[in-house]
Amino acid sequence: MRQQIMNGLRKAGEGIRNIDDAYSNRIYDMYEGNPAAQGVAVYVGGAHPSLRKAEVDRVYGPETMPQRLGREVMEYAIPAANAVPKYVLPAAGVTLAGSALIDLASQIGQQTQSAIMPE
Repeated sequence: MRQQIMNGLRKAGEGIRNIDDAYSNRIYDMYEGNPAAQGVAVYVGGAHPSLRKAEVDRVYGPETMPQRLGREVMEYAIPAANAVPKYVLPAAGVTLAGSALIDLASQIGQQTQSAIMPE
């Protein structure tokens, strides 16, 4: 029973992560044709998945302790920063993306329910 619950939660988490990936890709595609805007969107505009750790390029040569610390902070800061324009602002009614957030919540609800209570 415990294993079934854990499997259901894992599947629900994967489903939520996939929805976030798709939503992030849609945001990235909105800036097609403008490479500068796409670059900014990846860092703070919601185009990077919020539920995946960012891959930050290492500098060449040995990495110093401060460089490693900065890289590790950025690996988590970029996804967190991207969650704000995607989920926090629309939920607060600040942006016009509220309808997309409602659709996303509906998809999450359906996937979570089917993952926890398989047929």
